[in-house]
Amino acid sequence: MAVERKIRSSLYRHHNIFLHMEDKVTLLNEIILECLNETDENLIVKRFMEAGLNVLSADFGFVWLNSPMSRELELIYKSPNLPYEPRFPRKGGRNYTAMQNFTPNFVIETKKTADTFYVSKFLESFVVIPLFFKKAVYGTMVLCFKEKELFSKEKRILSVFIGNSVAQAITIHRLIEKEQNAFLLAAKQETDLKYEKLRTDFIANAMHEIRTPLAIIRGHVDLALMKGSNGMNALKDINHEVGHLTNMLMDLTLLTSTEGRFKDRISFRKVHLNKVIDGVADRIAVIANKKNIDIKFIKNPSVYIMGDVSYLEKLFANLIKNAVTYGREGGSIKIGIDKKNNSVEIKISDNGVGINKVDLPHIFERFYRANKSHTSETKNIGLGLAIAKWVVSAHGGTISVESKVGKGTIFTVSFPTLKLD
Repeated sequence: MAVERKIRSSLYRHHNIFLHMEDKVTLLNEIILECLNETDENLIVKRFMEAGLNVLSADFGFVWLNSPMSRELELIYKSPNLPYEPRFPRKGGRNYTAMQNFTPNFVIETKKTADTFYVSKFLESFVVIPLFFKKAVYGTMVLCFKEKELFSKEKRILSVFIGNSVAQAITIHRLIEKEQNAFLLAAKQETDLKYEKLRTDFIANAMHEIRTPLAIIRGHVDLALMKGSNGMNALKDINHEVGHLTNMLMDLTLLTSTEGRFKDRISFRKVHLNKVIDGVADRIAVIANKKNIDIKFIKNPSVYIMGDVSYLEKLFANLIKNAVTYGREGGSIKIGIDKKNNSVEIKISDNGVGINKVDLPHIFERFYRANKSHTSETKNIGLGLAIAKWVVSAHGGTISVESKVGKGTIFTVSFPTLKLD
């Protein structure tokens, strides 16, 4: 009976050890799962260091780790209570031996030496755990004990498991990071290709349009040099085309400037917005009359804003000309102003051809040219709406558009109003 009780007692102790070890393994597995969404590799190492100190009942420790870009070891983490500064691993030393053999290096008793780097003053035992998973080796975790540690079978098994667990978590993290970087790179390359195509198309269109006034100027110069020609008329035509070319180049300069440089050009002062829009509408009415388009400006009470008249005129000229260009013969354009608390809203609507749904989200983008089938018949290179957006933004406002093909388009511009004393 005594022998039987002794056997049962032994089995009970082993069962408790197994359960205890099972709990520790479960803890390490849970940390692996928790680290799946961790974006900082150093925090992953920190979590496992804390777990390693716990499951092995160690006192302090530190971790040497390589990076995805280099095989050189770096001191990534050390426990807050580490009493000395670890010496960099030397080739052929315990750290490299553990990594090469894929086996923890256990030191039950440190040697007492007169070396200036005498760790024996702070610890009795330590283990160097290689961090490896399959063929990937990431570094080592060194766990230290103030008192002598004999390293039971359980602790030796757990040391291997700790090293594998850390390495698994790092492997998963680096694979996810690699995939994310690859995805971002692919997305950037796609964006760059799209931008490059738009830029190339824009430059091609710009060069085509610039060649037109240059050809006209060259023709008039040749005409003026001919005997019997009316030189004054030729010079007037040349002056008109030079003005057209100058405006075009100014627009190109605006769109290739940084936003900061663009805003620096604006001279803010008190502006009577109704007068600005009324003046622009009157000038464009001459063009609208050629298509028998009626421009109706609903003049509400006077509205003042802080702005630059020249740029505001350019803004509304672009929007109203756009409405004329794509308006129907015999159609109409309505311009309305509505005051709303501390802002003013200007709507410019037409009953023209409208804008395709696929083009609508892009019409304010630099280098984007919508409705190519229509714009090819006009004397513009698709700069107007991009410039309009820049002007509105520089004045602290917003611009939006609604449109239906065959029904017409509404542009809405909003500015903060000026409080009058």
